[in-house]
Amino acid sequence: MFERTVSAVLAAATTAALFACIPAVQQTAEEPENVSGNGTSPFARAAPVSATGDVTGEWDIISFDGYEPRRTFGSTRAAFADFGATGVALRIECNYSGARGIIRDGRFVSQPDDGVQTAMGCSDEAMAREAALFDFFFQDPAVEKLPNGQIRLVAGATELLLERPEQRRLAFLPKPQEILGEWRLVEIVRYYDGGGYGGGGLSEVPGRISFDGITAGYTRCPRYDLTYRYTEDGRISKIDGPTLPDRPSNCEPLAATGHSPDMPTPWNVLTVLHDDPWLEKVEDDTLLMATERYGVVLTRKPCEMLEQSDDHSETRMVDCASPR
Repeated sequence: MFERTVSAVLAAATTAALFACIPAVQQTAEEPENVSGNGTSPFARAAPVSATGDVTGEWDIISFDGYEPRRTFGSTRAAFADFGATGVALRIECNYSGARGIIRDGRFVSQPDDGVQTAMGCSDEAMAREAALFDFFFQDPAVEKLPNGQIRLVAGATELLLERPEQRRLAFLPKPQEILGEWRLVEIVRYYDGGGYGGGGLSEVPGRISFDGITAGYTRCPRYDLTYRYTEDGRISKIDGPTLPDRPSNCEPLAATGHSPDMPTPWNVLTVLHDDPWLEKVEDDTLLMATERYGVVLTRKPCEMLEQSDDHSETRMVDCASPR
């Protein structure tokens, strides 16, 4: 069934508002001060963050105590510290949690918290790292904005470095030649307002998404092919092509519907393709094709699985990829 839900719910301290405007920081060379972060001048100064409203919204974790997490697990963010009016929602490649508190006069001031979090099992190393991150915010870390737009939090000898997702993803752009060819569908999710997501697998859907440098489309329904330009910020910018209907039409492989209006459907794969999506490398031979509303995971990796004979006497490796 398509609606194999992979939804997730962030902790109680989810982000209340997205993409808040951050005041500009003036650079000065009068009092040299080294600042970490790519592209910053050794003479630029960091500035204390005065209030939560200055950093409200989503932030990806670049590094925590020297560890650099991945940016995504498929279609979803793997490591973040998202600030809302009453606290911060947290994840670093495993469980979701949060810490209540506000930023005041350059410091995150923690408040009493029930410590609600999910209970997914991860490696001992990952769970120890996330416990350290969750505890970090109860040490009332200092918070400062760097001249390159990143923010840095420091408690004792531990540093947390954050960057806005729309900027962070630029470090994972595929090169134009890397997107050429055909891509098998893996999954689609819908991103919900205020945090969380829901979706389902597409691995059994036949056909491929293809890019040839000029035309993009879905191989089973060429009537919806479009011409595009691959932009410097990694977007498939539609130049020309048909207007996509709101509902499935003349494309049987993507015609499945769901039981909930909040869940995406296979048809939304074409919705994404026709809406100037950005592309991002998840790992070798796997891409995220996404808009603000939906994310679609594409891969060129082989699909292999063990198949056992009826009498369980023999096993063999079979190709489990959907047909082209």
